[in-house]
Amino acid sequence: MKNIRKIVFSVLVLSLVISQLLILMPKNASAAAGDDPGTTITAPENISSRQQVELTVTLASSSGHLDEDGYINVQIPNFIVANKQDIVNQLYIDAPFYLEDNPLKEDENGNYILKVNYDHTKIDQESAAGQTFTVKFKAPRISSEDTSFPSTVSFSSTLFKGTESVSKDSATSQIRTDNPGLPLLEKRSVQSHKVIDGVNVALMSKDDPSANVFAILVNYNQRHITNAKIVDTTPQNTQLANPQKYVPASGDNTPSQHFRIAKVTGWGDDGLPNAWEYVTSDFANKINITPTGFSIDLGELTPDDSYVIMYAEKVDDNITSSEFGVRYNHVDLTSNDAIIKSAESAIALDTEDYNYTQLTKNVDKPVIATSDSSLVYSLSLSNQYGTIPAGTKIVDPLPEYTTYDKTIQIDSQYLSNGVYDATTKTITYTLLKDLNMGESTNVKFAVNYANPDAKANDKIINKAYISYAGTDIYSASVTTTVANSAILVKKDTNTKAALAGAVFNLIDENGDTVLKDLTTDSNGIVRTGVLKPGSYKFVETKAPASYLLDEKPVPFTINYGDTKAVTLEKDNAQSTSVSGQKTWMDNENIAGQRPENITIDLYQNGVLLDSKKVTADDNWSYSFADLPKLDTDGKEYVYTLKEEPVAHYTTIQDGYNFTNIFVPTPPTPVPPVPTPPAPVPVPPMPTPKNPTNPIIVVPTKTVIDSDDTPESLPKTGDDTPLDALLWGLFLTVLASFTLLYQNKK
Repeated sequence: MKNIRKIVFSVLVLSLVISQLLILMPKNASAAAGDDPGTTITAPENISSRQQVELTVTLASSSGHLDEDGYINVQIPNFIVANKQDIVNQLYIDAPFYLEDNPLKEDENGNYILKVNYDHTKIDQESAAGQTFTVKFKAPRISSEDTSFPSTVSFSSTLFKGTESVSKDSATSQIRTDNPGLPLLEKRSVQSHKVIDGVNVALMSKDDPSANVFAILVNYNQRHITNAKIVDTTPQNTQLANPQKYVPASGDNTPSQHFRIAKVTGWGDDGLPNAWEYVTSDFANKINITPTGFSIDLGELTPDDSYVIMYAEKVDDNITSSEFGVRYNHVDLTSNDAIIKSAESAIALDTEDYNYTQLTKNVDKPVIATSDSSLVYSLSLSNQYGTIPAGTKIVDPLPEYTTYDKTIQIDSQYLSNGVYDATTKTITYTLLKDLNMGESTNVKFAVNYANPDAKANDKIINKAYISYAGTDIYSASVTTTVANSAILVKKDTNTKAALAGAVFNLIDENGDTVLKDLTTDSNGIVRTGVLKPGSYKFVETKAPASYLLDEKPVPFTINYGDTKAVTLEKDNAQSTSVSGQKTWMDNENIAGQRPENITIDLYQNGVLLDSKKVTADDNWSYSFADLPKLDTDGKEYVYTLKEEPVAHYTTIQDGYNFTNIFVPTPPTPVPPVPTPPAPVPVPPMPTPKNPTNPIIVVPTKTVIDSDDTPESLPKTGDDTPLDALLWGLFLTVLASFTLLYQNKK
């Protein structure tokens, strides 16, 4: 007994340990379908030859559970797909789903992987969300003779939140093979097949009638038939059309009355035909078109006469899938006008496509060129088939930066007045009575767009949907693109060539600088971006290299609701410059006669244009910039410089350079001061005695008259005139400076 208790106790302890280990074990990232968030996939129970396979994939989550972007990978074995392009081409998705470039790839195991991304910002995080899309493709012909086909095929969908796999589901279909046999009469269709109302139908294309190919196989079991004839009844609302290629036949494939007829010319080891030759021309006169179909007289058929008759059918454009329903293409094989075999093919239009086309949306302005504009949206609700019940709502969530203004036009017989929810920015119209097949109703309403931060190439995207019975069917999106408000083109005045590198500021009507340093590109274009309505002007702040700056403003106006950019032009004239250097030859101004400044005059075609004071602060250099290079006739101006005279200097001009040479001023001659003659000593007069009788002497002057003029003596080196000496010195200095200047050159 004790042993039993020990055993039971040990089992309980072991169970407890195992359960705790299981709790502590990490969870598998690939969870079962139905997770939150989760994905599911459903597939047909059976897949047969040329069937349209439809895989329904769902994404579901509670509020806030899909808080980052992710994707769903749908895995499809490639052997069950006739044309892989169908997977993408027949896929319809809407927000939050989208496809990146090259969404369909093939893995190393031979599976197609369709990657469908979702944008979590398009999912209401405050509500439970459920989204569904359908993957459609045509299966290939599945013959029982082809042993490569397995008995089942599996599909899967895997949900990735970010890069983490959070949910996975799978579905399996049974594969049904054809029993090829060798029929006496058989009608085949190459289109995708689908079960509608319990009938396996060929889905007709309204876009490409030549793809709606029907093939009638006659006498493949190689019998003898007398007076054989094919009598075919085609469905209403269809017409004959030229078919695409069906069998790889040789010979002339030119159709006759939309028919191609090929004869079997070869049989394989498996007993099936493997070669054909076109014989259409042999039966061209035996084809009879009737109001209800056609007949072809094949004549006497021997075991060597096996044929395939090919044609296509076009469905009327104006018929809907519900109107067309399921119809039958019936054929009889007669012998001596007695029916010996019948066959038929059921046809229909696909009814499972996403019905967004029932609600059509348009916008009056595909482009606006301002940050503020009105937009008029129009909605047309049309019923393709069945009945759209009263109470159905047309809901239009308005784009960002738009607000509802007013309803402009409404069909009050069918639609209520619009109800605008300012919180959700949604306008809703309600259907007042049933909208029957072929009926439609329309509404137009205006919104105001205002986005002060709008950028060129911003998109204003809007779509509406109808909601009833829990299903939202969306219209196609309409887009308004925001464009640049103004464009300025900079050109050469004479050649009209585009000029890059011009710089502008944009000034508004208040004198405020809105944009700075807008620079023209290689095409000479500068763009303003998106502006609000108002008056503006371009002001050039920097000219292109080698061009004159033109500061004259270029005004323009942006109006509310403009639909295209204002285009402006501004020309620039080519510029040139003149510069030179002043050189002084005055022994570093030893004489102190150099002036503080000089004046250089600029002449344009010989006419004084400008003057400039030049000083030592300028390093005695000078320039005249931003001069027009060409006149109005495109001829170059001739610019010359002249220096105004400078005292004490003589000027030598070399092009635009000037050399000033100091010229000393000769001293003024000073006349010699005569030296007075030395005084002649006068001997003392004796003191006479007082004579008794003094003698008075009267002086006398002797005047000698002569006709002789004194001769001038010849001058010698002992008496050199001062002025001759100074002039000689000046000439010597001038010659020395000239020689020195020439050596410098």
